[in-house]
Amino acid sequence: MRKMFKVWIVAVVFAIVLSAVYSHVTPSEQCPGESFEDLQERIQVTPCGKTRCKLPKNTNITVVFKFTPKKVVKSITNEVFANIAGVPLPFIGVDGTDACGNVKRADTQEAVACPLPADQDYVYTNVFPVQPFYPAVNLRVHWNLKDGKKSLICFEVPAVITAGKKN
Repeated sequence: MRKMFKVWIVAVVFAIVLSAVYSHVTPSEQCPGESFEDLQERIQVTPCGKTRCKLPKNTNITVVFKFTPKKVVKSITNEVFANIAGVPLPFIGVDGTDACGNVKRADTQEAVACPLPADQDYVYTNVFPVQPFYPAVNLRVHWNLKDGKKSLICFEVPAVITAGKKN
């Protein structure tokens, strides 16, 4: 009886730990025509639920993801837009901006500058505001780090812009 109780306790603890690990998984998907290995393990958007990210107006959203370029990266540009009913609308202040200043080495968290050597792990972090004039709507956030025309990492996240905080 005691042995069964111990097994039950271990199973409950394991289930709690497992749910805590997977509760931080961002519901991300590959961009059309792209394929990045272990995409969901590389991306974290905060705040985010299990099926979509909630983006309250007048708040900041944090995006963190890892990437490993296969070739030397000369420069990095953000391509970030909301896909609403098939229409891409750029996230003002993020889309088209230089991303090199948001990149650190994954192992040391040391800031790096472009060009980036190939075959090293990097972490990109960005905090961006959800503007008060954005419509409260369901959308897909498209985020692509590009070196020229080549995607370094690209993903899409189902999301909803909500009323959020009043100023």
